Amino acid sequence: MLVLDSILFLSLALLLEPRFGGLALHEWIGLAIIPLIVVHILFGWGWIATSMVRLFRPGLWRLRVNALLNLLLFVALVVTCFSGVMTSFVALPALGIAPRNFEGWRILHNRSEAYLEVLAALHVAMNWSWIANAVSGLVGGGSNRAGVDSTAAAKAPVSQP
Repeated sequence: MLVLDSILFLSLALLLEPRFGGLALHEWIGLAIIPLIVVHILFGWGWIATSMVRLFRPGLWRLRVNALLNLLLFVALVVTCFSGVMTSFVALPALGIAPRNFEGWRILHNRSEAYLEVLAALHVAMNWSWIANAVSGLVGGGSNRAGVDSTAAAKAPVSQP
């Protein structure tokens, strides 16, 4: 999961600045990231299902905030990806599809991308302890600063807080 998350993070960083690698690279990475996001969600499905059951129990404010954040992130991601596909100058025409209403889709893409940036940063921040523990397990092996056996934690099924 950490490898997939790292690829998603780096891809998102590249996508945030289309001028870095050019429009063609931006569009193809944007298309390539869609199945990776689906896999990320499928890997986290156990957490999603468990969270939905626990969501309305008293005192679980962090879980509620995280669930709302993930929902908003998902919506922003879908809107950004779809509007990005609809504004394609390179990838869609290469697949034989001509974009329509370019200006409207471009405005929606730029606005949703701005929300996506903020929500993705908050998503990383909310899950930083999981990220730190997973990295600690891969890099150091054994126990991390919290005294958790990170080798065992790295082998355990993913369960985000």
